[in-house]
Amino acid sequence: MYGHDWWWDVGWNPFGGCAYVSVGCKNCFVPSWLASHTHSKDVHQGVTDRVNGRGVFNGKLTALPEMDKLWDWPRYWPGAEKPKLGPGKPSLIWIGDMSDLFHEDRPKEIIDRALGTVVISKHIGLVLTKRTARMAEYFAALTPHTKRLWKDKLLLGFSAENQECFDRRWADVRPLAEAGLFVFVSIAPMLGPVTLLDDFLALGKRTWVIVSGEQKIPRTRCRDMGPNLARAVRDQCRKAGVPFFMKQMAKGAYIPLDLQIRQFPSV
Repeated sequence: MYGHDWWWDVGWNPFGGCAYVSVGCKNCFVPSWLASHTHSKDVHQGVTDRVNGRGVFNGKLTALPEMDKLWDWPRYWPGAEKPKLGPGKPSLIWIGDMSDLFHEDRPKEIIDRALGTVVISKHIGLVLTKRTARMAEYFAALTPHTKRLWKDKLLLGFSAENQECFDRRWADVRPLAEAGLFVFVSIAPMLGPVTLLDDFLALGKRTWVIVSGEQKIPRTRCRDMGPNLARAVRDQCRKAGVPFFMKQMAKGAYIPLDLQIRQFPSV
């Protein structure tokens, strides 16, 4: 069994808060984790409520004060000792791993600053969203010059817990891939079979697929994921030459040997 199962080097959270948007959010572990920990920064304060004994996002959005030094942290962080992408490679900074950068009520100024700060660092920014329409709209509005400067500094991910979510969200971000931006998918929590569409698979090494079962949290009924669901996606990726990363099985179950694959894109 693997040790650390992260597919990023570090999370950076200059903003906070989120809200339920689709079936994959039902048992999100983040609000329960936030509700059970203390935080030195107030970005996570007040963004969760207790409902039936468990933490849930309440829709409140927050951000660090404009002059807070944490806003500049990516520029000065030396990087991971052993970067996930390999020796001598940049580190992967997940921008807002406790939230969704493209929440519909997130001010554009916060999105600009979060992305722009990582872009001017020596690292690579990792974004993951269920709100793909807003992400696509945001990047479509960038100038061609900005797109050229940013395209090698950001990995733009979308969540897809089932086939319907994959099809709909891929339709939103397809134009970003066509424009040369790096787009990937996180099938998590995997709640049913997912067939990756041909034009997604055609990206080959210019995309990435992460698969994960649901994480068990207290006072929830963790939804299962049979290993054959993950194997089917693995086989599609293998045939198309797409990097495949198996994060975890549902409920923390042991990952079968043939699924113990942790590949990263070449960026």
